[in-house]
Formats: sequence, structure tokens, C-alpha cells
Amino acid sequence: MNRKTLALSLFFPFAFAACSATPPPAPPPQPIVYMPPDPNPPPPDEWNLLPDPTTGQVDVYHQGGYVGSVTGDEPKDEDPPIPHPVQHAD
Repeated sequence: MNRKTLALSLFFPFAFAACSATPPPAPPPQPIVYMPPDPNPPPPDEWNLLPDPTTGQVDVYHQGGYVGSVTGDEPKDEDPPIPHPVQHAD
């Protein structure tokens, strides 16, 4: 026998054995944990932020009323920026 024949005759049994092996069993599924909803949910926080992509100004409303706007020219030490009243061009 030459070397190629010997190599192939040794390779195929191992390749066949590797392909015919059964995979390990799948792990059992984790139990589902049921958590009932909170009977006293917090009240909704009625903040609305309306950004204008053309100007970069963000109008801020709280519980339906206008609070002010964040325009981007607030002082640098003001973090987070506090909305201030701005005249609208409407």
C-alpha cells in the first residue's frame, strides 16, 4: 500500500465515527417564573419632550402645560439643562 491509500483508509473510519456520534442531550428548559403585576403602579409621569430637528430646540411640556424649551445655549455648568420660556415664531 502506498501512503495515500494508507492515510485515506485511516481517515474514513474516524470521519465516519465523528459524523455518526449522537449529540449530547439538550438541557432541560428552565422553569417559568410568574411575577404578578404590581397592584399599586406608580402614576404616569406626564412629561413630553418635542424636539425640532431643524433648529435643535426641545420644547418641554408637563401634564399638558408648556414648561419651556431647551435651546442649546444654556450655561455650560447647568447639567441637566433647565427648560426656560422661549417665544415661538408660530
